[in-house]
Amino acid sequence: MRAGETVLIHAAAGGVGSFGTQIAVALGARVIGTASERNHDYLRAQGTEPVTYGEGLADRLRELGPIDAAVDFVGGDAVEASREFVSPDRIASIANPAVGAHGYVWVRPDGAELAELARLVDEGKLTVHVDRTFPLAEAADAWRLSQQGRTRGKIVLTV
Repeated sequence: MRAGETVLIHAAAGGVGSFGTQIAVALGARVIGTASERNHDYLRAQGTEPVTYGEGLADRLRELGPIDAAVDFVGGDAVEASREFVSPDRIASIANPAVGAHGYVWVRPDGAELAELARLVDEGKLTVHVDRTFPLAEAADAWRLSQQGRTRGKIVLTV
């Protein structure tokens, strides 16, 4: 992704998606993020244009103009939803390892990229939003909450 490009981020308000939105904004991209209505103000505060996922997503995306790249942080049909707007080599996923068979990018860890993330943290451009904190004894409750797919940011277990 390059400065000035438009990137679509699926699950933009989630724990990983919110990192993706911050990174894309820091790199100078225009960011469109899918999220539920309740997370739209949160995304706007991060410099992201929110769009509600679900039925009619393609129509809403068409209204927002051309999209240069897409990132899937949720799995499911996110990659398929991006195909109309982005060429396969500009779709990345951390949630679906099968994407490589279709020409998409399967994201892997990289030391140089991790160093760049550390720089963004040092500059205050990459922060962690904690949705909820649980004591270790309530780890099962934390897990159940995470499985609902409706958290904003990260869930933390304290020891």
